[in-house]
Amino acid sequence: MAPWSMGIAHARFYFYPATAATRIPLLVRVVRPTAPSAAEPAVEFAEALADAKAGALAWAWSGEAGPPTPLGDFYPNLDGEDPKDAELLAFHGRTLELWWTAEEQRPASFAIGPGADEEAFWDWLAASRDDDAFVARLRRPATRIHVRLVTEADARLVDTPLLLVDDVDWLTADEFARLASGGLAVLTARPPATTPAVTQAEFRAAKLALVERALAHDLAHGDRRSAAFRASELARFDPLAALALIERLPGSLKRHDDRKSIVWALAYALHRLRREPARADLLERWRAASDSLRSDVLAELAQLDRYP
Repeated sequence: MAPWSMGIAHARFYFYPATAATRIPLLVRVVRPTAPSAAEPAVEFAEALADAKAGALAWAWSGEAGPPTPLGDFYPNLDGEDPKDAELLAFHGRTLELWWTAEEQRPASFAIGPGADEEAFWDWLAASRDDDAFVARLRRPATRIHVRLVTEADARLVDTPLLLVDDVDWLTADEFARLASGGLAVLTARPPATTPAVTQAEFRAAKLALVERALAHDLAHGDRRSAAFRASELARFDPLAALALIERLPGSLKRHDDRKSIVWALAYALHRLRREPARADLLERWRAASDSLRSDVLAELAQLDRYP
């Protein structure tokens, strides 16, 4: 497992070979949620959640009587703004023509991805996996295959929103304990419905509700540091609400708060909101206020904004 994948949320792809000549292989994409690398139970749960979601989605689309077994999983480093990655990151899945290769002696250690031709695929793979040794072990030539990409929006996981957490910290302590001790099996005991189709609005609303609930817990317990970091998550689903949170947090800080962490968290959230038009008005007000905390945030933001 790549070191970066231990803690950070990332897209993970599970490959399910076709079980009959009339069926197409499934490539199931799920979010493996963020978990603190130092907390082994949280990391184990994040892995189990990704596995459980993939199994549920594959079951829903396979037509099998029970959950199919994946050959293995693959987690390239994808860029949402890179056209080459667009089809792998689409909201809804579809049939794709991709390239496939695996280690000769270990077929479960594989790579799959896009490319106009094989050379383009190998170039993409080298850029998306910072592991030259892994790439070198893969069999050449690669094979062109058709797969059905299945995403978390291709079945109604929104009806069981705890499966959609992007961060283990979105769960309450009771939910984590219940899910980690058998609750995941209960939630995925039958395949999720594939109709009606999930809309982007539904999907965003389900995730926003989880973030808002976690933020409300932070604020109710006076945890302004966590609330500051939560602003980046809120920015993904409700940019204006994130800006409102960022604007009010500096005025609520107490002497014992972790000021350095809060400064960085607010700057990072503002950086993520750099395409939001309302950000400019907030920054103008903060420059006029010129107090030390806001000035420190603006200085940190200037450094972050130097990079795309």
